Amino acid sequence: MVSTTTVAGRPPLPQDGLVLRLALPHGRLLPPGDHPCREELRQRHDAWFRERMAGVGLDAERRLFEECEGVSLMCRVLPGADGERLLGICLAASVLFLLDDVTDGDSDETSHADRYLAVLGGASADGGSAHLRLLAETLTRVREGVSEPLWARFTAGFSEVIATAAGKSATPVGDYPGYLAVRRADAAFDLVGVAIEHGLGLELDPDLETGAAAGFLDACFEHTILVNDLLSYRKEYALDEPMNAVTVLRRTGGLELQQAVDLLCGRLAAAEDAFFAEGARLLAREGEQGRQAALRSYLDAWALMLSGNLAWSLACPRYHGTGGGWDWERGAPDRMVLYPDRTEFGRT
Repeated sequence: MVSTTTVAGRPPLPQDGLVLRLALPHGRLLPPGDHPCREELRQRHDAWFRERMAGVGLDAERRLFEECEGVSLMCRVLPGADGERLLGICLAASVLFLLDDVTDGDSDETSHADRYLAVLGGASADGGSAHLRLLAETLTRVREGVSEPLWARFTAGFSEVIATAAGKSATPVGDYPGYLAVRRADAAFDLVGVAIEHGLGLELDPDLETGAAAGFLDACFEHTILVNDLLSYRKEYALDEPMNAVTVLRRTGGLELQQAVDLLCGRLAAAEDAFFAEGARLLAREGEQGRQAALRSYLDAWALMLSGNLAWSLACPRYHGTGGGWDWERGAPDRMVLYPDRTEFGRT
């Protein structure tokens, strides 16, 4: 097996590929789904952005239309959501992905984080950048049909993402728990709960996510972020991205790459174990109060989110390049090969 132990300096990936063993948990979560109106949602999503981008002069064709994470991811995550609500969720996800790119590091957009935060609070975007004006227009559509409590949580979560991006490059990550703490805000994870509740029209105990469900959501977060970091590692390696769990585990633990991947897969399996244990505890707790129906729908939605995120991450062209990726219908891969221009998967 070709290997490298160097993290600093990022030596180029070998032309004949860097082979890594994978041990992805599989078979326990609900099978990943896909929304039946995905193509219609994609067309409406693309038409909405094309009309507004014509007015602000953005160069984001590939980001919003070719890779189109906003639609493909959210249709995987919420296959049973109301179509109109899901369109707003897809638009929000796409503009968030776009802003994640333009506010990465010490970009000019990052230096205007205060203006983004003001727009999230309802201020005008007049005189701001094209990206800021696009955000403001998107928020108008995204807000349609969202309850006031959920909108408050959405804007608070989105604000945390922007504030974290503005200070991320100045935030040293000393260990794995510290990395998770930064990524909890940076990855917009808390917005997923808002999307689930809004998309499915669920009415839950308002204190659930900050109280009894805290351990359950911790498990969902770690599962989500570790899938993302593992399967996007080639792309982030090439960009010298330090905010990746594989990189953090190697740097802080002095591990070789395969050792870090093994450790990450073990943590991923532990997060899945915690997902089921915490979910069972919540059901038992709510059963005592006669409120199991909405909670069960909520837990099932998170199971679909985790499996959908895994299936999407394995297929994502943004991560894997032309000719790379893997179809989850073929089962869980146990091998990942990193090439300079693509990531391939296989089963032995």
